[in-house]
Amino acid sequence: MKHLIRKITCFLLAATMIMSLSGCSVLKDLLAEETEREYAGDHKPEWGYGSETTEETETTTRETEETTEPSETDETKETSGTTVPGGSRDGKYIRTSNELTYPDHVASYDEVHPKHAPGNLKNEEAVARLNEVESTILKSYISCYVDADILFENPEKVGITGIDAKNKAWGGVSVPASQYPEKKAFYEKQRDLLLEIDYETLKTDDRLCYDKLLYDIEENIYCYSFTAFEYYTMIFNSLVGPQSEVFFLLDVFTFDSVKDAENYIYVLKDIDRYYDEMCEYEETRAKYGFASSAESYEAAAESFDKLLEQRDDCFLYKSFEERLDKIKGLSSADRERLIKENEDAMKNVVFPEFEECAKRMRALKSAGGQDAGLTEYRGGDAYLAVLTRLQTNSSKTVEETVKTLDSEIDRIEKEMRELKSHSSDWKSEYNAHKYSKGTVNQNLDFLREAVKKDFPSIPAHQYYLMEVPKVFEKNFSPAAYLGFHLDNFDSNMIIVNNRNVDKDFGTTLAHEGYPGHMFQSLYTRAHTKHVYMYVSGSIGYKEGWATYCENYSARYFSGNGMTDAAKYVVLDNDLTLLLETRIDFGIHYEGWDIDTCVKYLNMHGLWVTKSSLQRIYTLLVCDPCYFVKYGMGYVWTKNIMDNARSQFPKATEKQIHTAYLNGLTGTFDQIEANMKKSLK
Repeated sequence: MKHLIRKITCFLLAATMIMSLSGCSVLKDLLAEETEREYAGDHKPEWGYGSETTEETETTTRETEETTEPSETDETKETSGTTVPGGSRDGKYIRTSNELTYPDHVASYDEVHPKHAPGNLKNEEAVARLNEVESTILKSYISCYVDADILFENPEKVGITGIDAKNKAWGGVSVPASQYPEKKAFYEKQRDLLLEIDYETLKTDDRLCYDKLLYDIEENIYCYSFTAFEYYTMIFNSLVGPQSEVFFLLDVFTFDSVKDAENYIYVLKDIDRYYDEMCEYEETRAKYGFASSAESYEAAAESFDKLLEQRDDCFLYKSFEERLDKIKGLSSADRERLIKENEDAMKNVVFPEFEECAKRMRALKSAGGQDAGLTEYRGGDAYLAVLTRLQTNSSKTVEETVKTLDSEIDRIEKEMRELKSHSSDWKSEYNAHKYSKGTVNQNLDFLREAVKKDFPSIPAHQYYLMEVPKVFEKNFSPAAYLGFHLDNFDSNMIIVNNRNVDKDFGTTLAHEGYPGHMFQSLYTRAHTKHVYMYVSGSIGYKEGWATYCENYSARYFSGNGMTDAAKYVVLDNDLTLLLETRIDFGIHYEGWDIDTCVKYLNMHGLWVTKSSLQRIYTLLVCDPCYFVKYGMGYVWTKNIMDNARSQFPKATEKQIHTAYLNGLTGTFDQIEANMKKSLK
């Protein structure tokens, strides 16, 4: 179940980094606005992806004062809140293979995470056992050269040894059903070893790691109980599949020696085997009855076509030569040899493999599949419950999560109406706002200083800037953070897409840099001795924090704190994100089709059509909980902060943020419990 672990539980930061690259700011790309929002809360985005405006999608900008709220008709009532009935075709599911095993009910939180009696190992013995389990789990996940080399500058110092790039460059893609009992037994053994520890004798840092390890292990035990969990979603999603980020990932490898460069070439050559395995996964998935639509397979094929366009002019050719320049004492003969071997691997292995992938995806178009929400599949509701826990970093059920989400949407819309009913003085500020200080460095320098009064200090560090190559600009987010070599505070990269820089670029960099992703990564690494705590961070935790920070930073750029105009900017962004999250749940929890999603969004003031929504709808069907990790990650993060401010009114913003970050990368339930202890 390697695919499930990489895409969902995010134990390997290599996967988490990929998702961050394709996820953070790409929301703004996916909902690309053809025109700027000129009027507060009035001009909503036309949801498309670079498509030309048609009569069907054309909108007219009106004065804010003339805006009227959408009326609730019988047609819109049926898409309001959670009143849309669930799907699964009146109990008839898409036919899938009986060779697989499926859950017969949705497991409760207590079933997956039961209460345990205290163990007997105390003090030094307890810590030694904890370290033993942590090391075993890390070695289990970091078992190939790509993972080890990207994650650590010196992997041997954290016990990761014996990995040979020639024999094991990339990892495996999936675990055969026949090996599920073995994998489940592995996690059960690690759980039992942990449960021998007397938790009360552990100190704070060890307790946090124990809680995180036990939670993740128990989730894996449940996931390895049902082989169907592996096949609900496709790997080669055209927007966020591994092929969409592979070139950027390859550019992260650094060369300090000839051996490093030779290992990189082995990585290139192993792409043949690795991507063949992913194709085989997609073919097996189709064989088992989980085939995606012909349109989705064609879109996946086209994503490989775009890679093939770089065969003769890929930025990695030049990048490879520049990285060779960092090797001290490199001979001319070795340099010439390595450049030739790199070009040969790219042109005779990598690109031919991508061409093969495109052909194999197009061959699957005849499988007769369809893009369907999880509610259409046997066991899909149980799988959605797993996804919701892991992607939102919370113990809440799907039903509880949707209820909270609906309440948040109602609250935001109410606050927006109240602001619009106030004096109109702030509206000119809203329309003219520009939350940016100029260049990337100017924004990051400004933020690094501005956050000091509200956030704790972080270690001395460096970051590097990378501009997105022009060929990728159209489909890449405005900016992204990439943390690598996590044992070195100086290994941080901010990737910038000059084409998509907008007037709120400063808050985007707050999301990626200070006090968002880069800040959190540095702080976490500096405040725990347990490597597992920063390798295994939940995507919901990371995106929740970064989105919270993006909104929080509006006060720095407004010049006057959280003015009404700044509040409206934040509310407007929040509403869009949460409506996206709501249709994500609508599709997979309640069986919404695209027409229902269009009705729901239009009822809430986002002017969309079936054609303009199609690409996002397809993304959500193929990648369940794509928006959920952002939307609910943010909701739970914000709720924790608001609860802390209410319960501890004397606490400063810095104290609250410090207490939150000191909870490290546990679940939101664990973080909030630790915050309360810290702030008392």
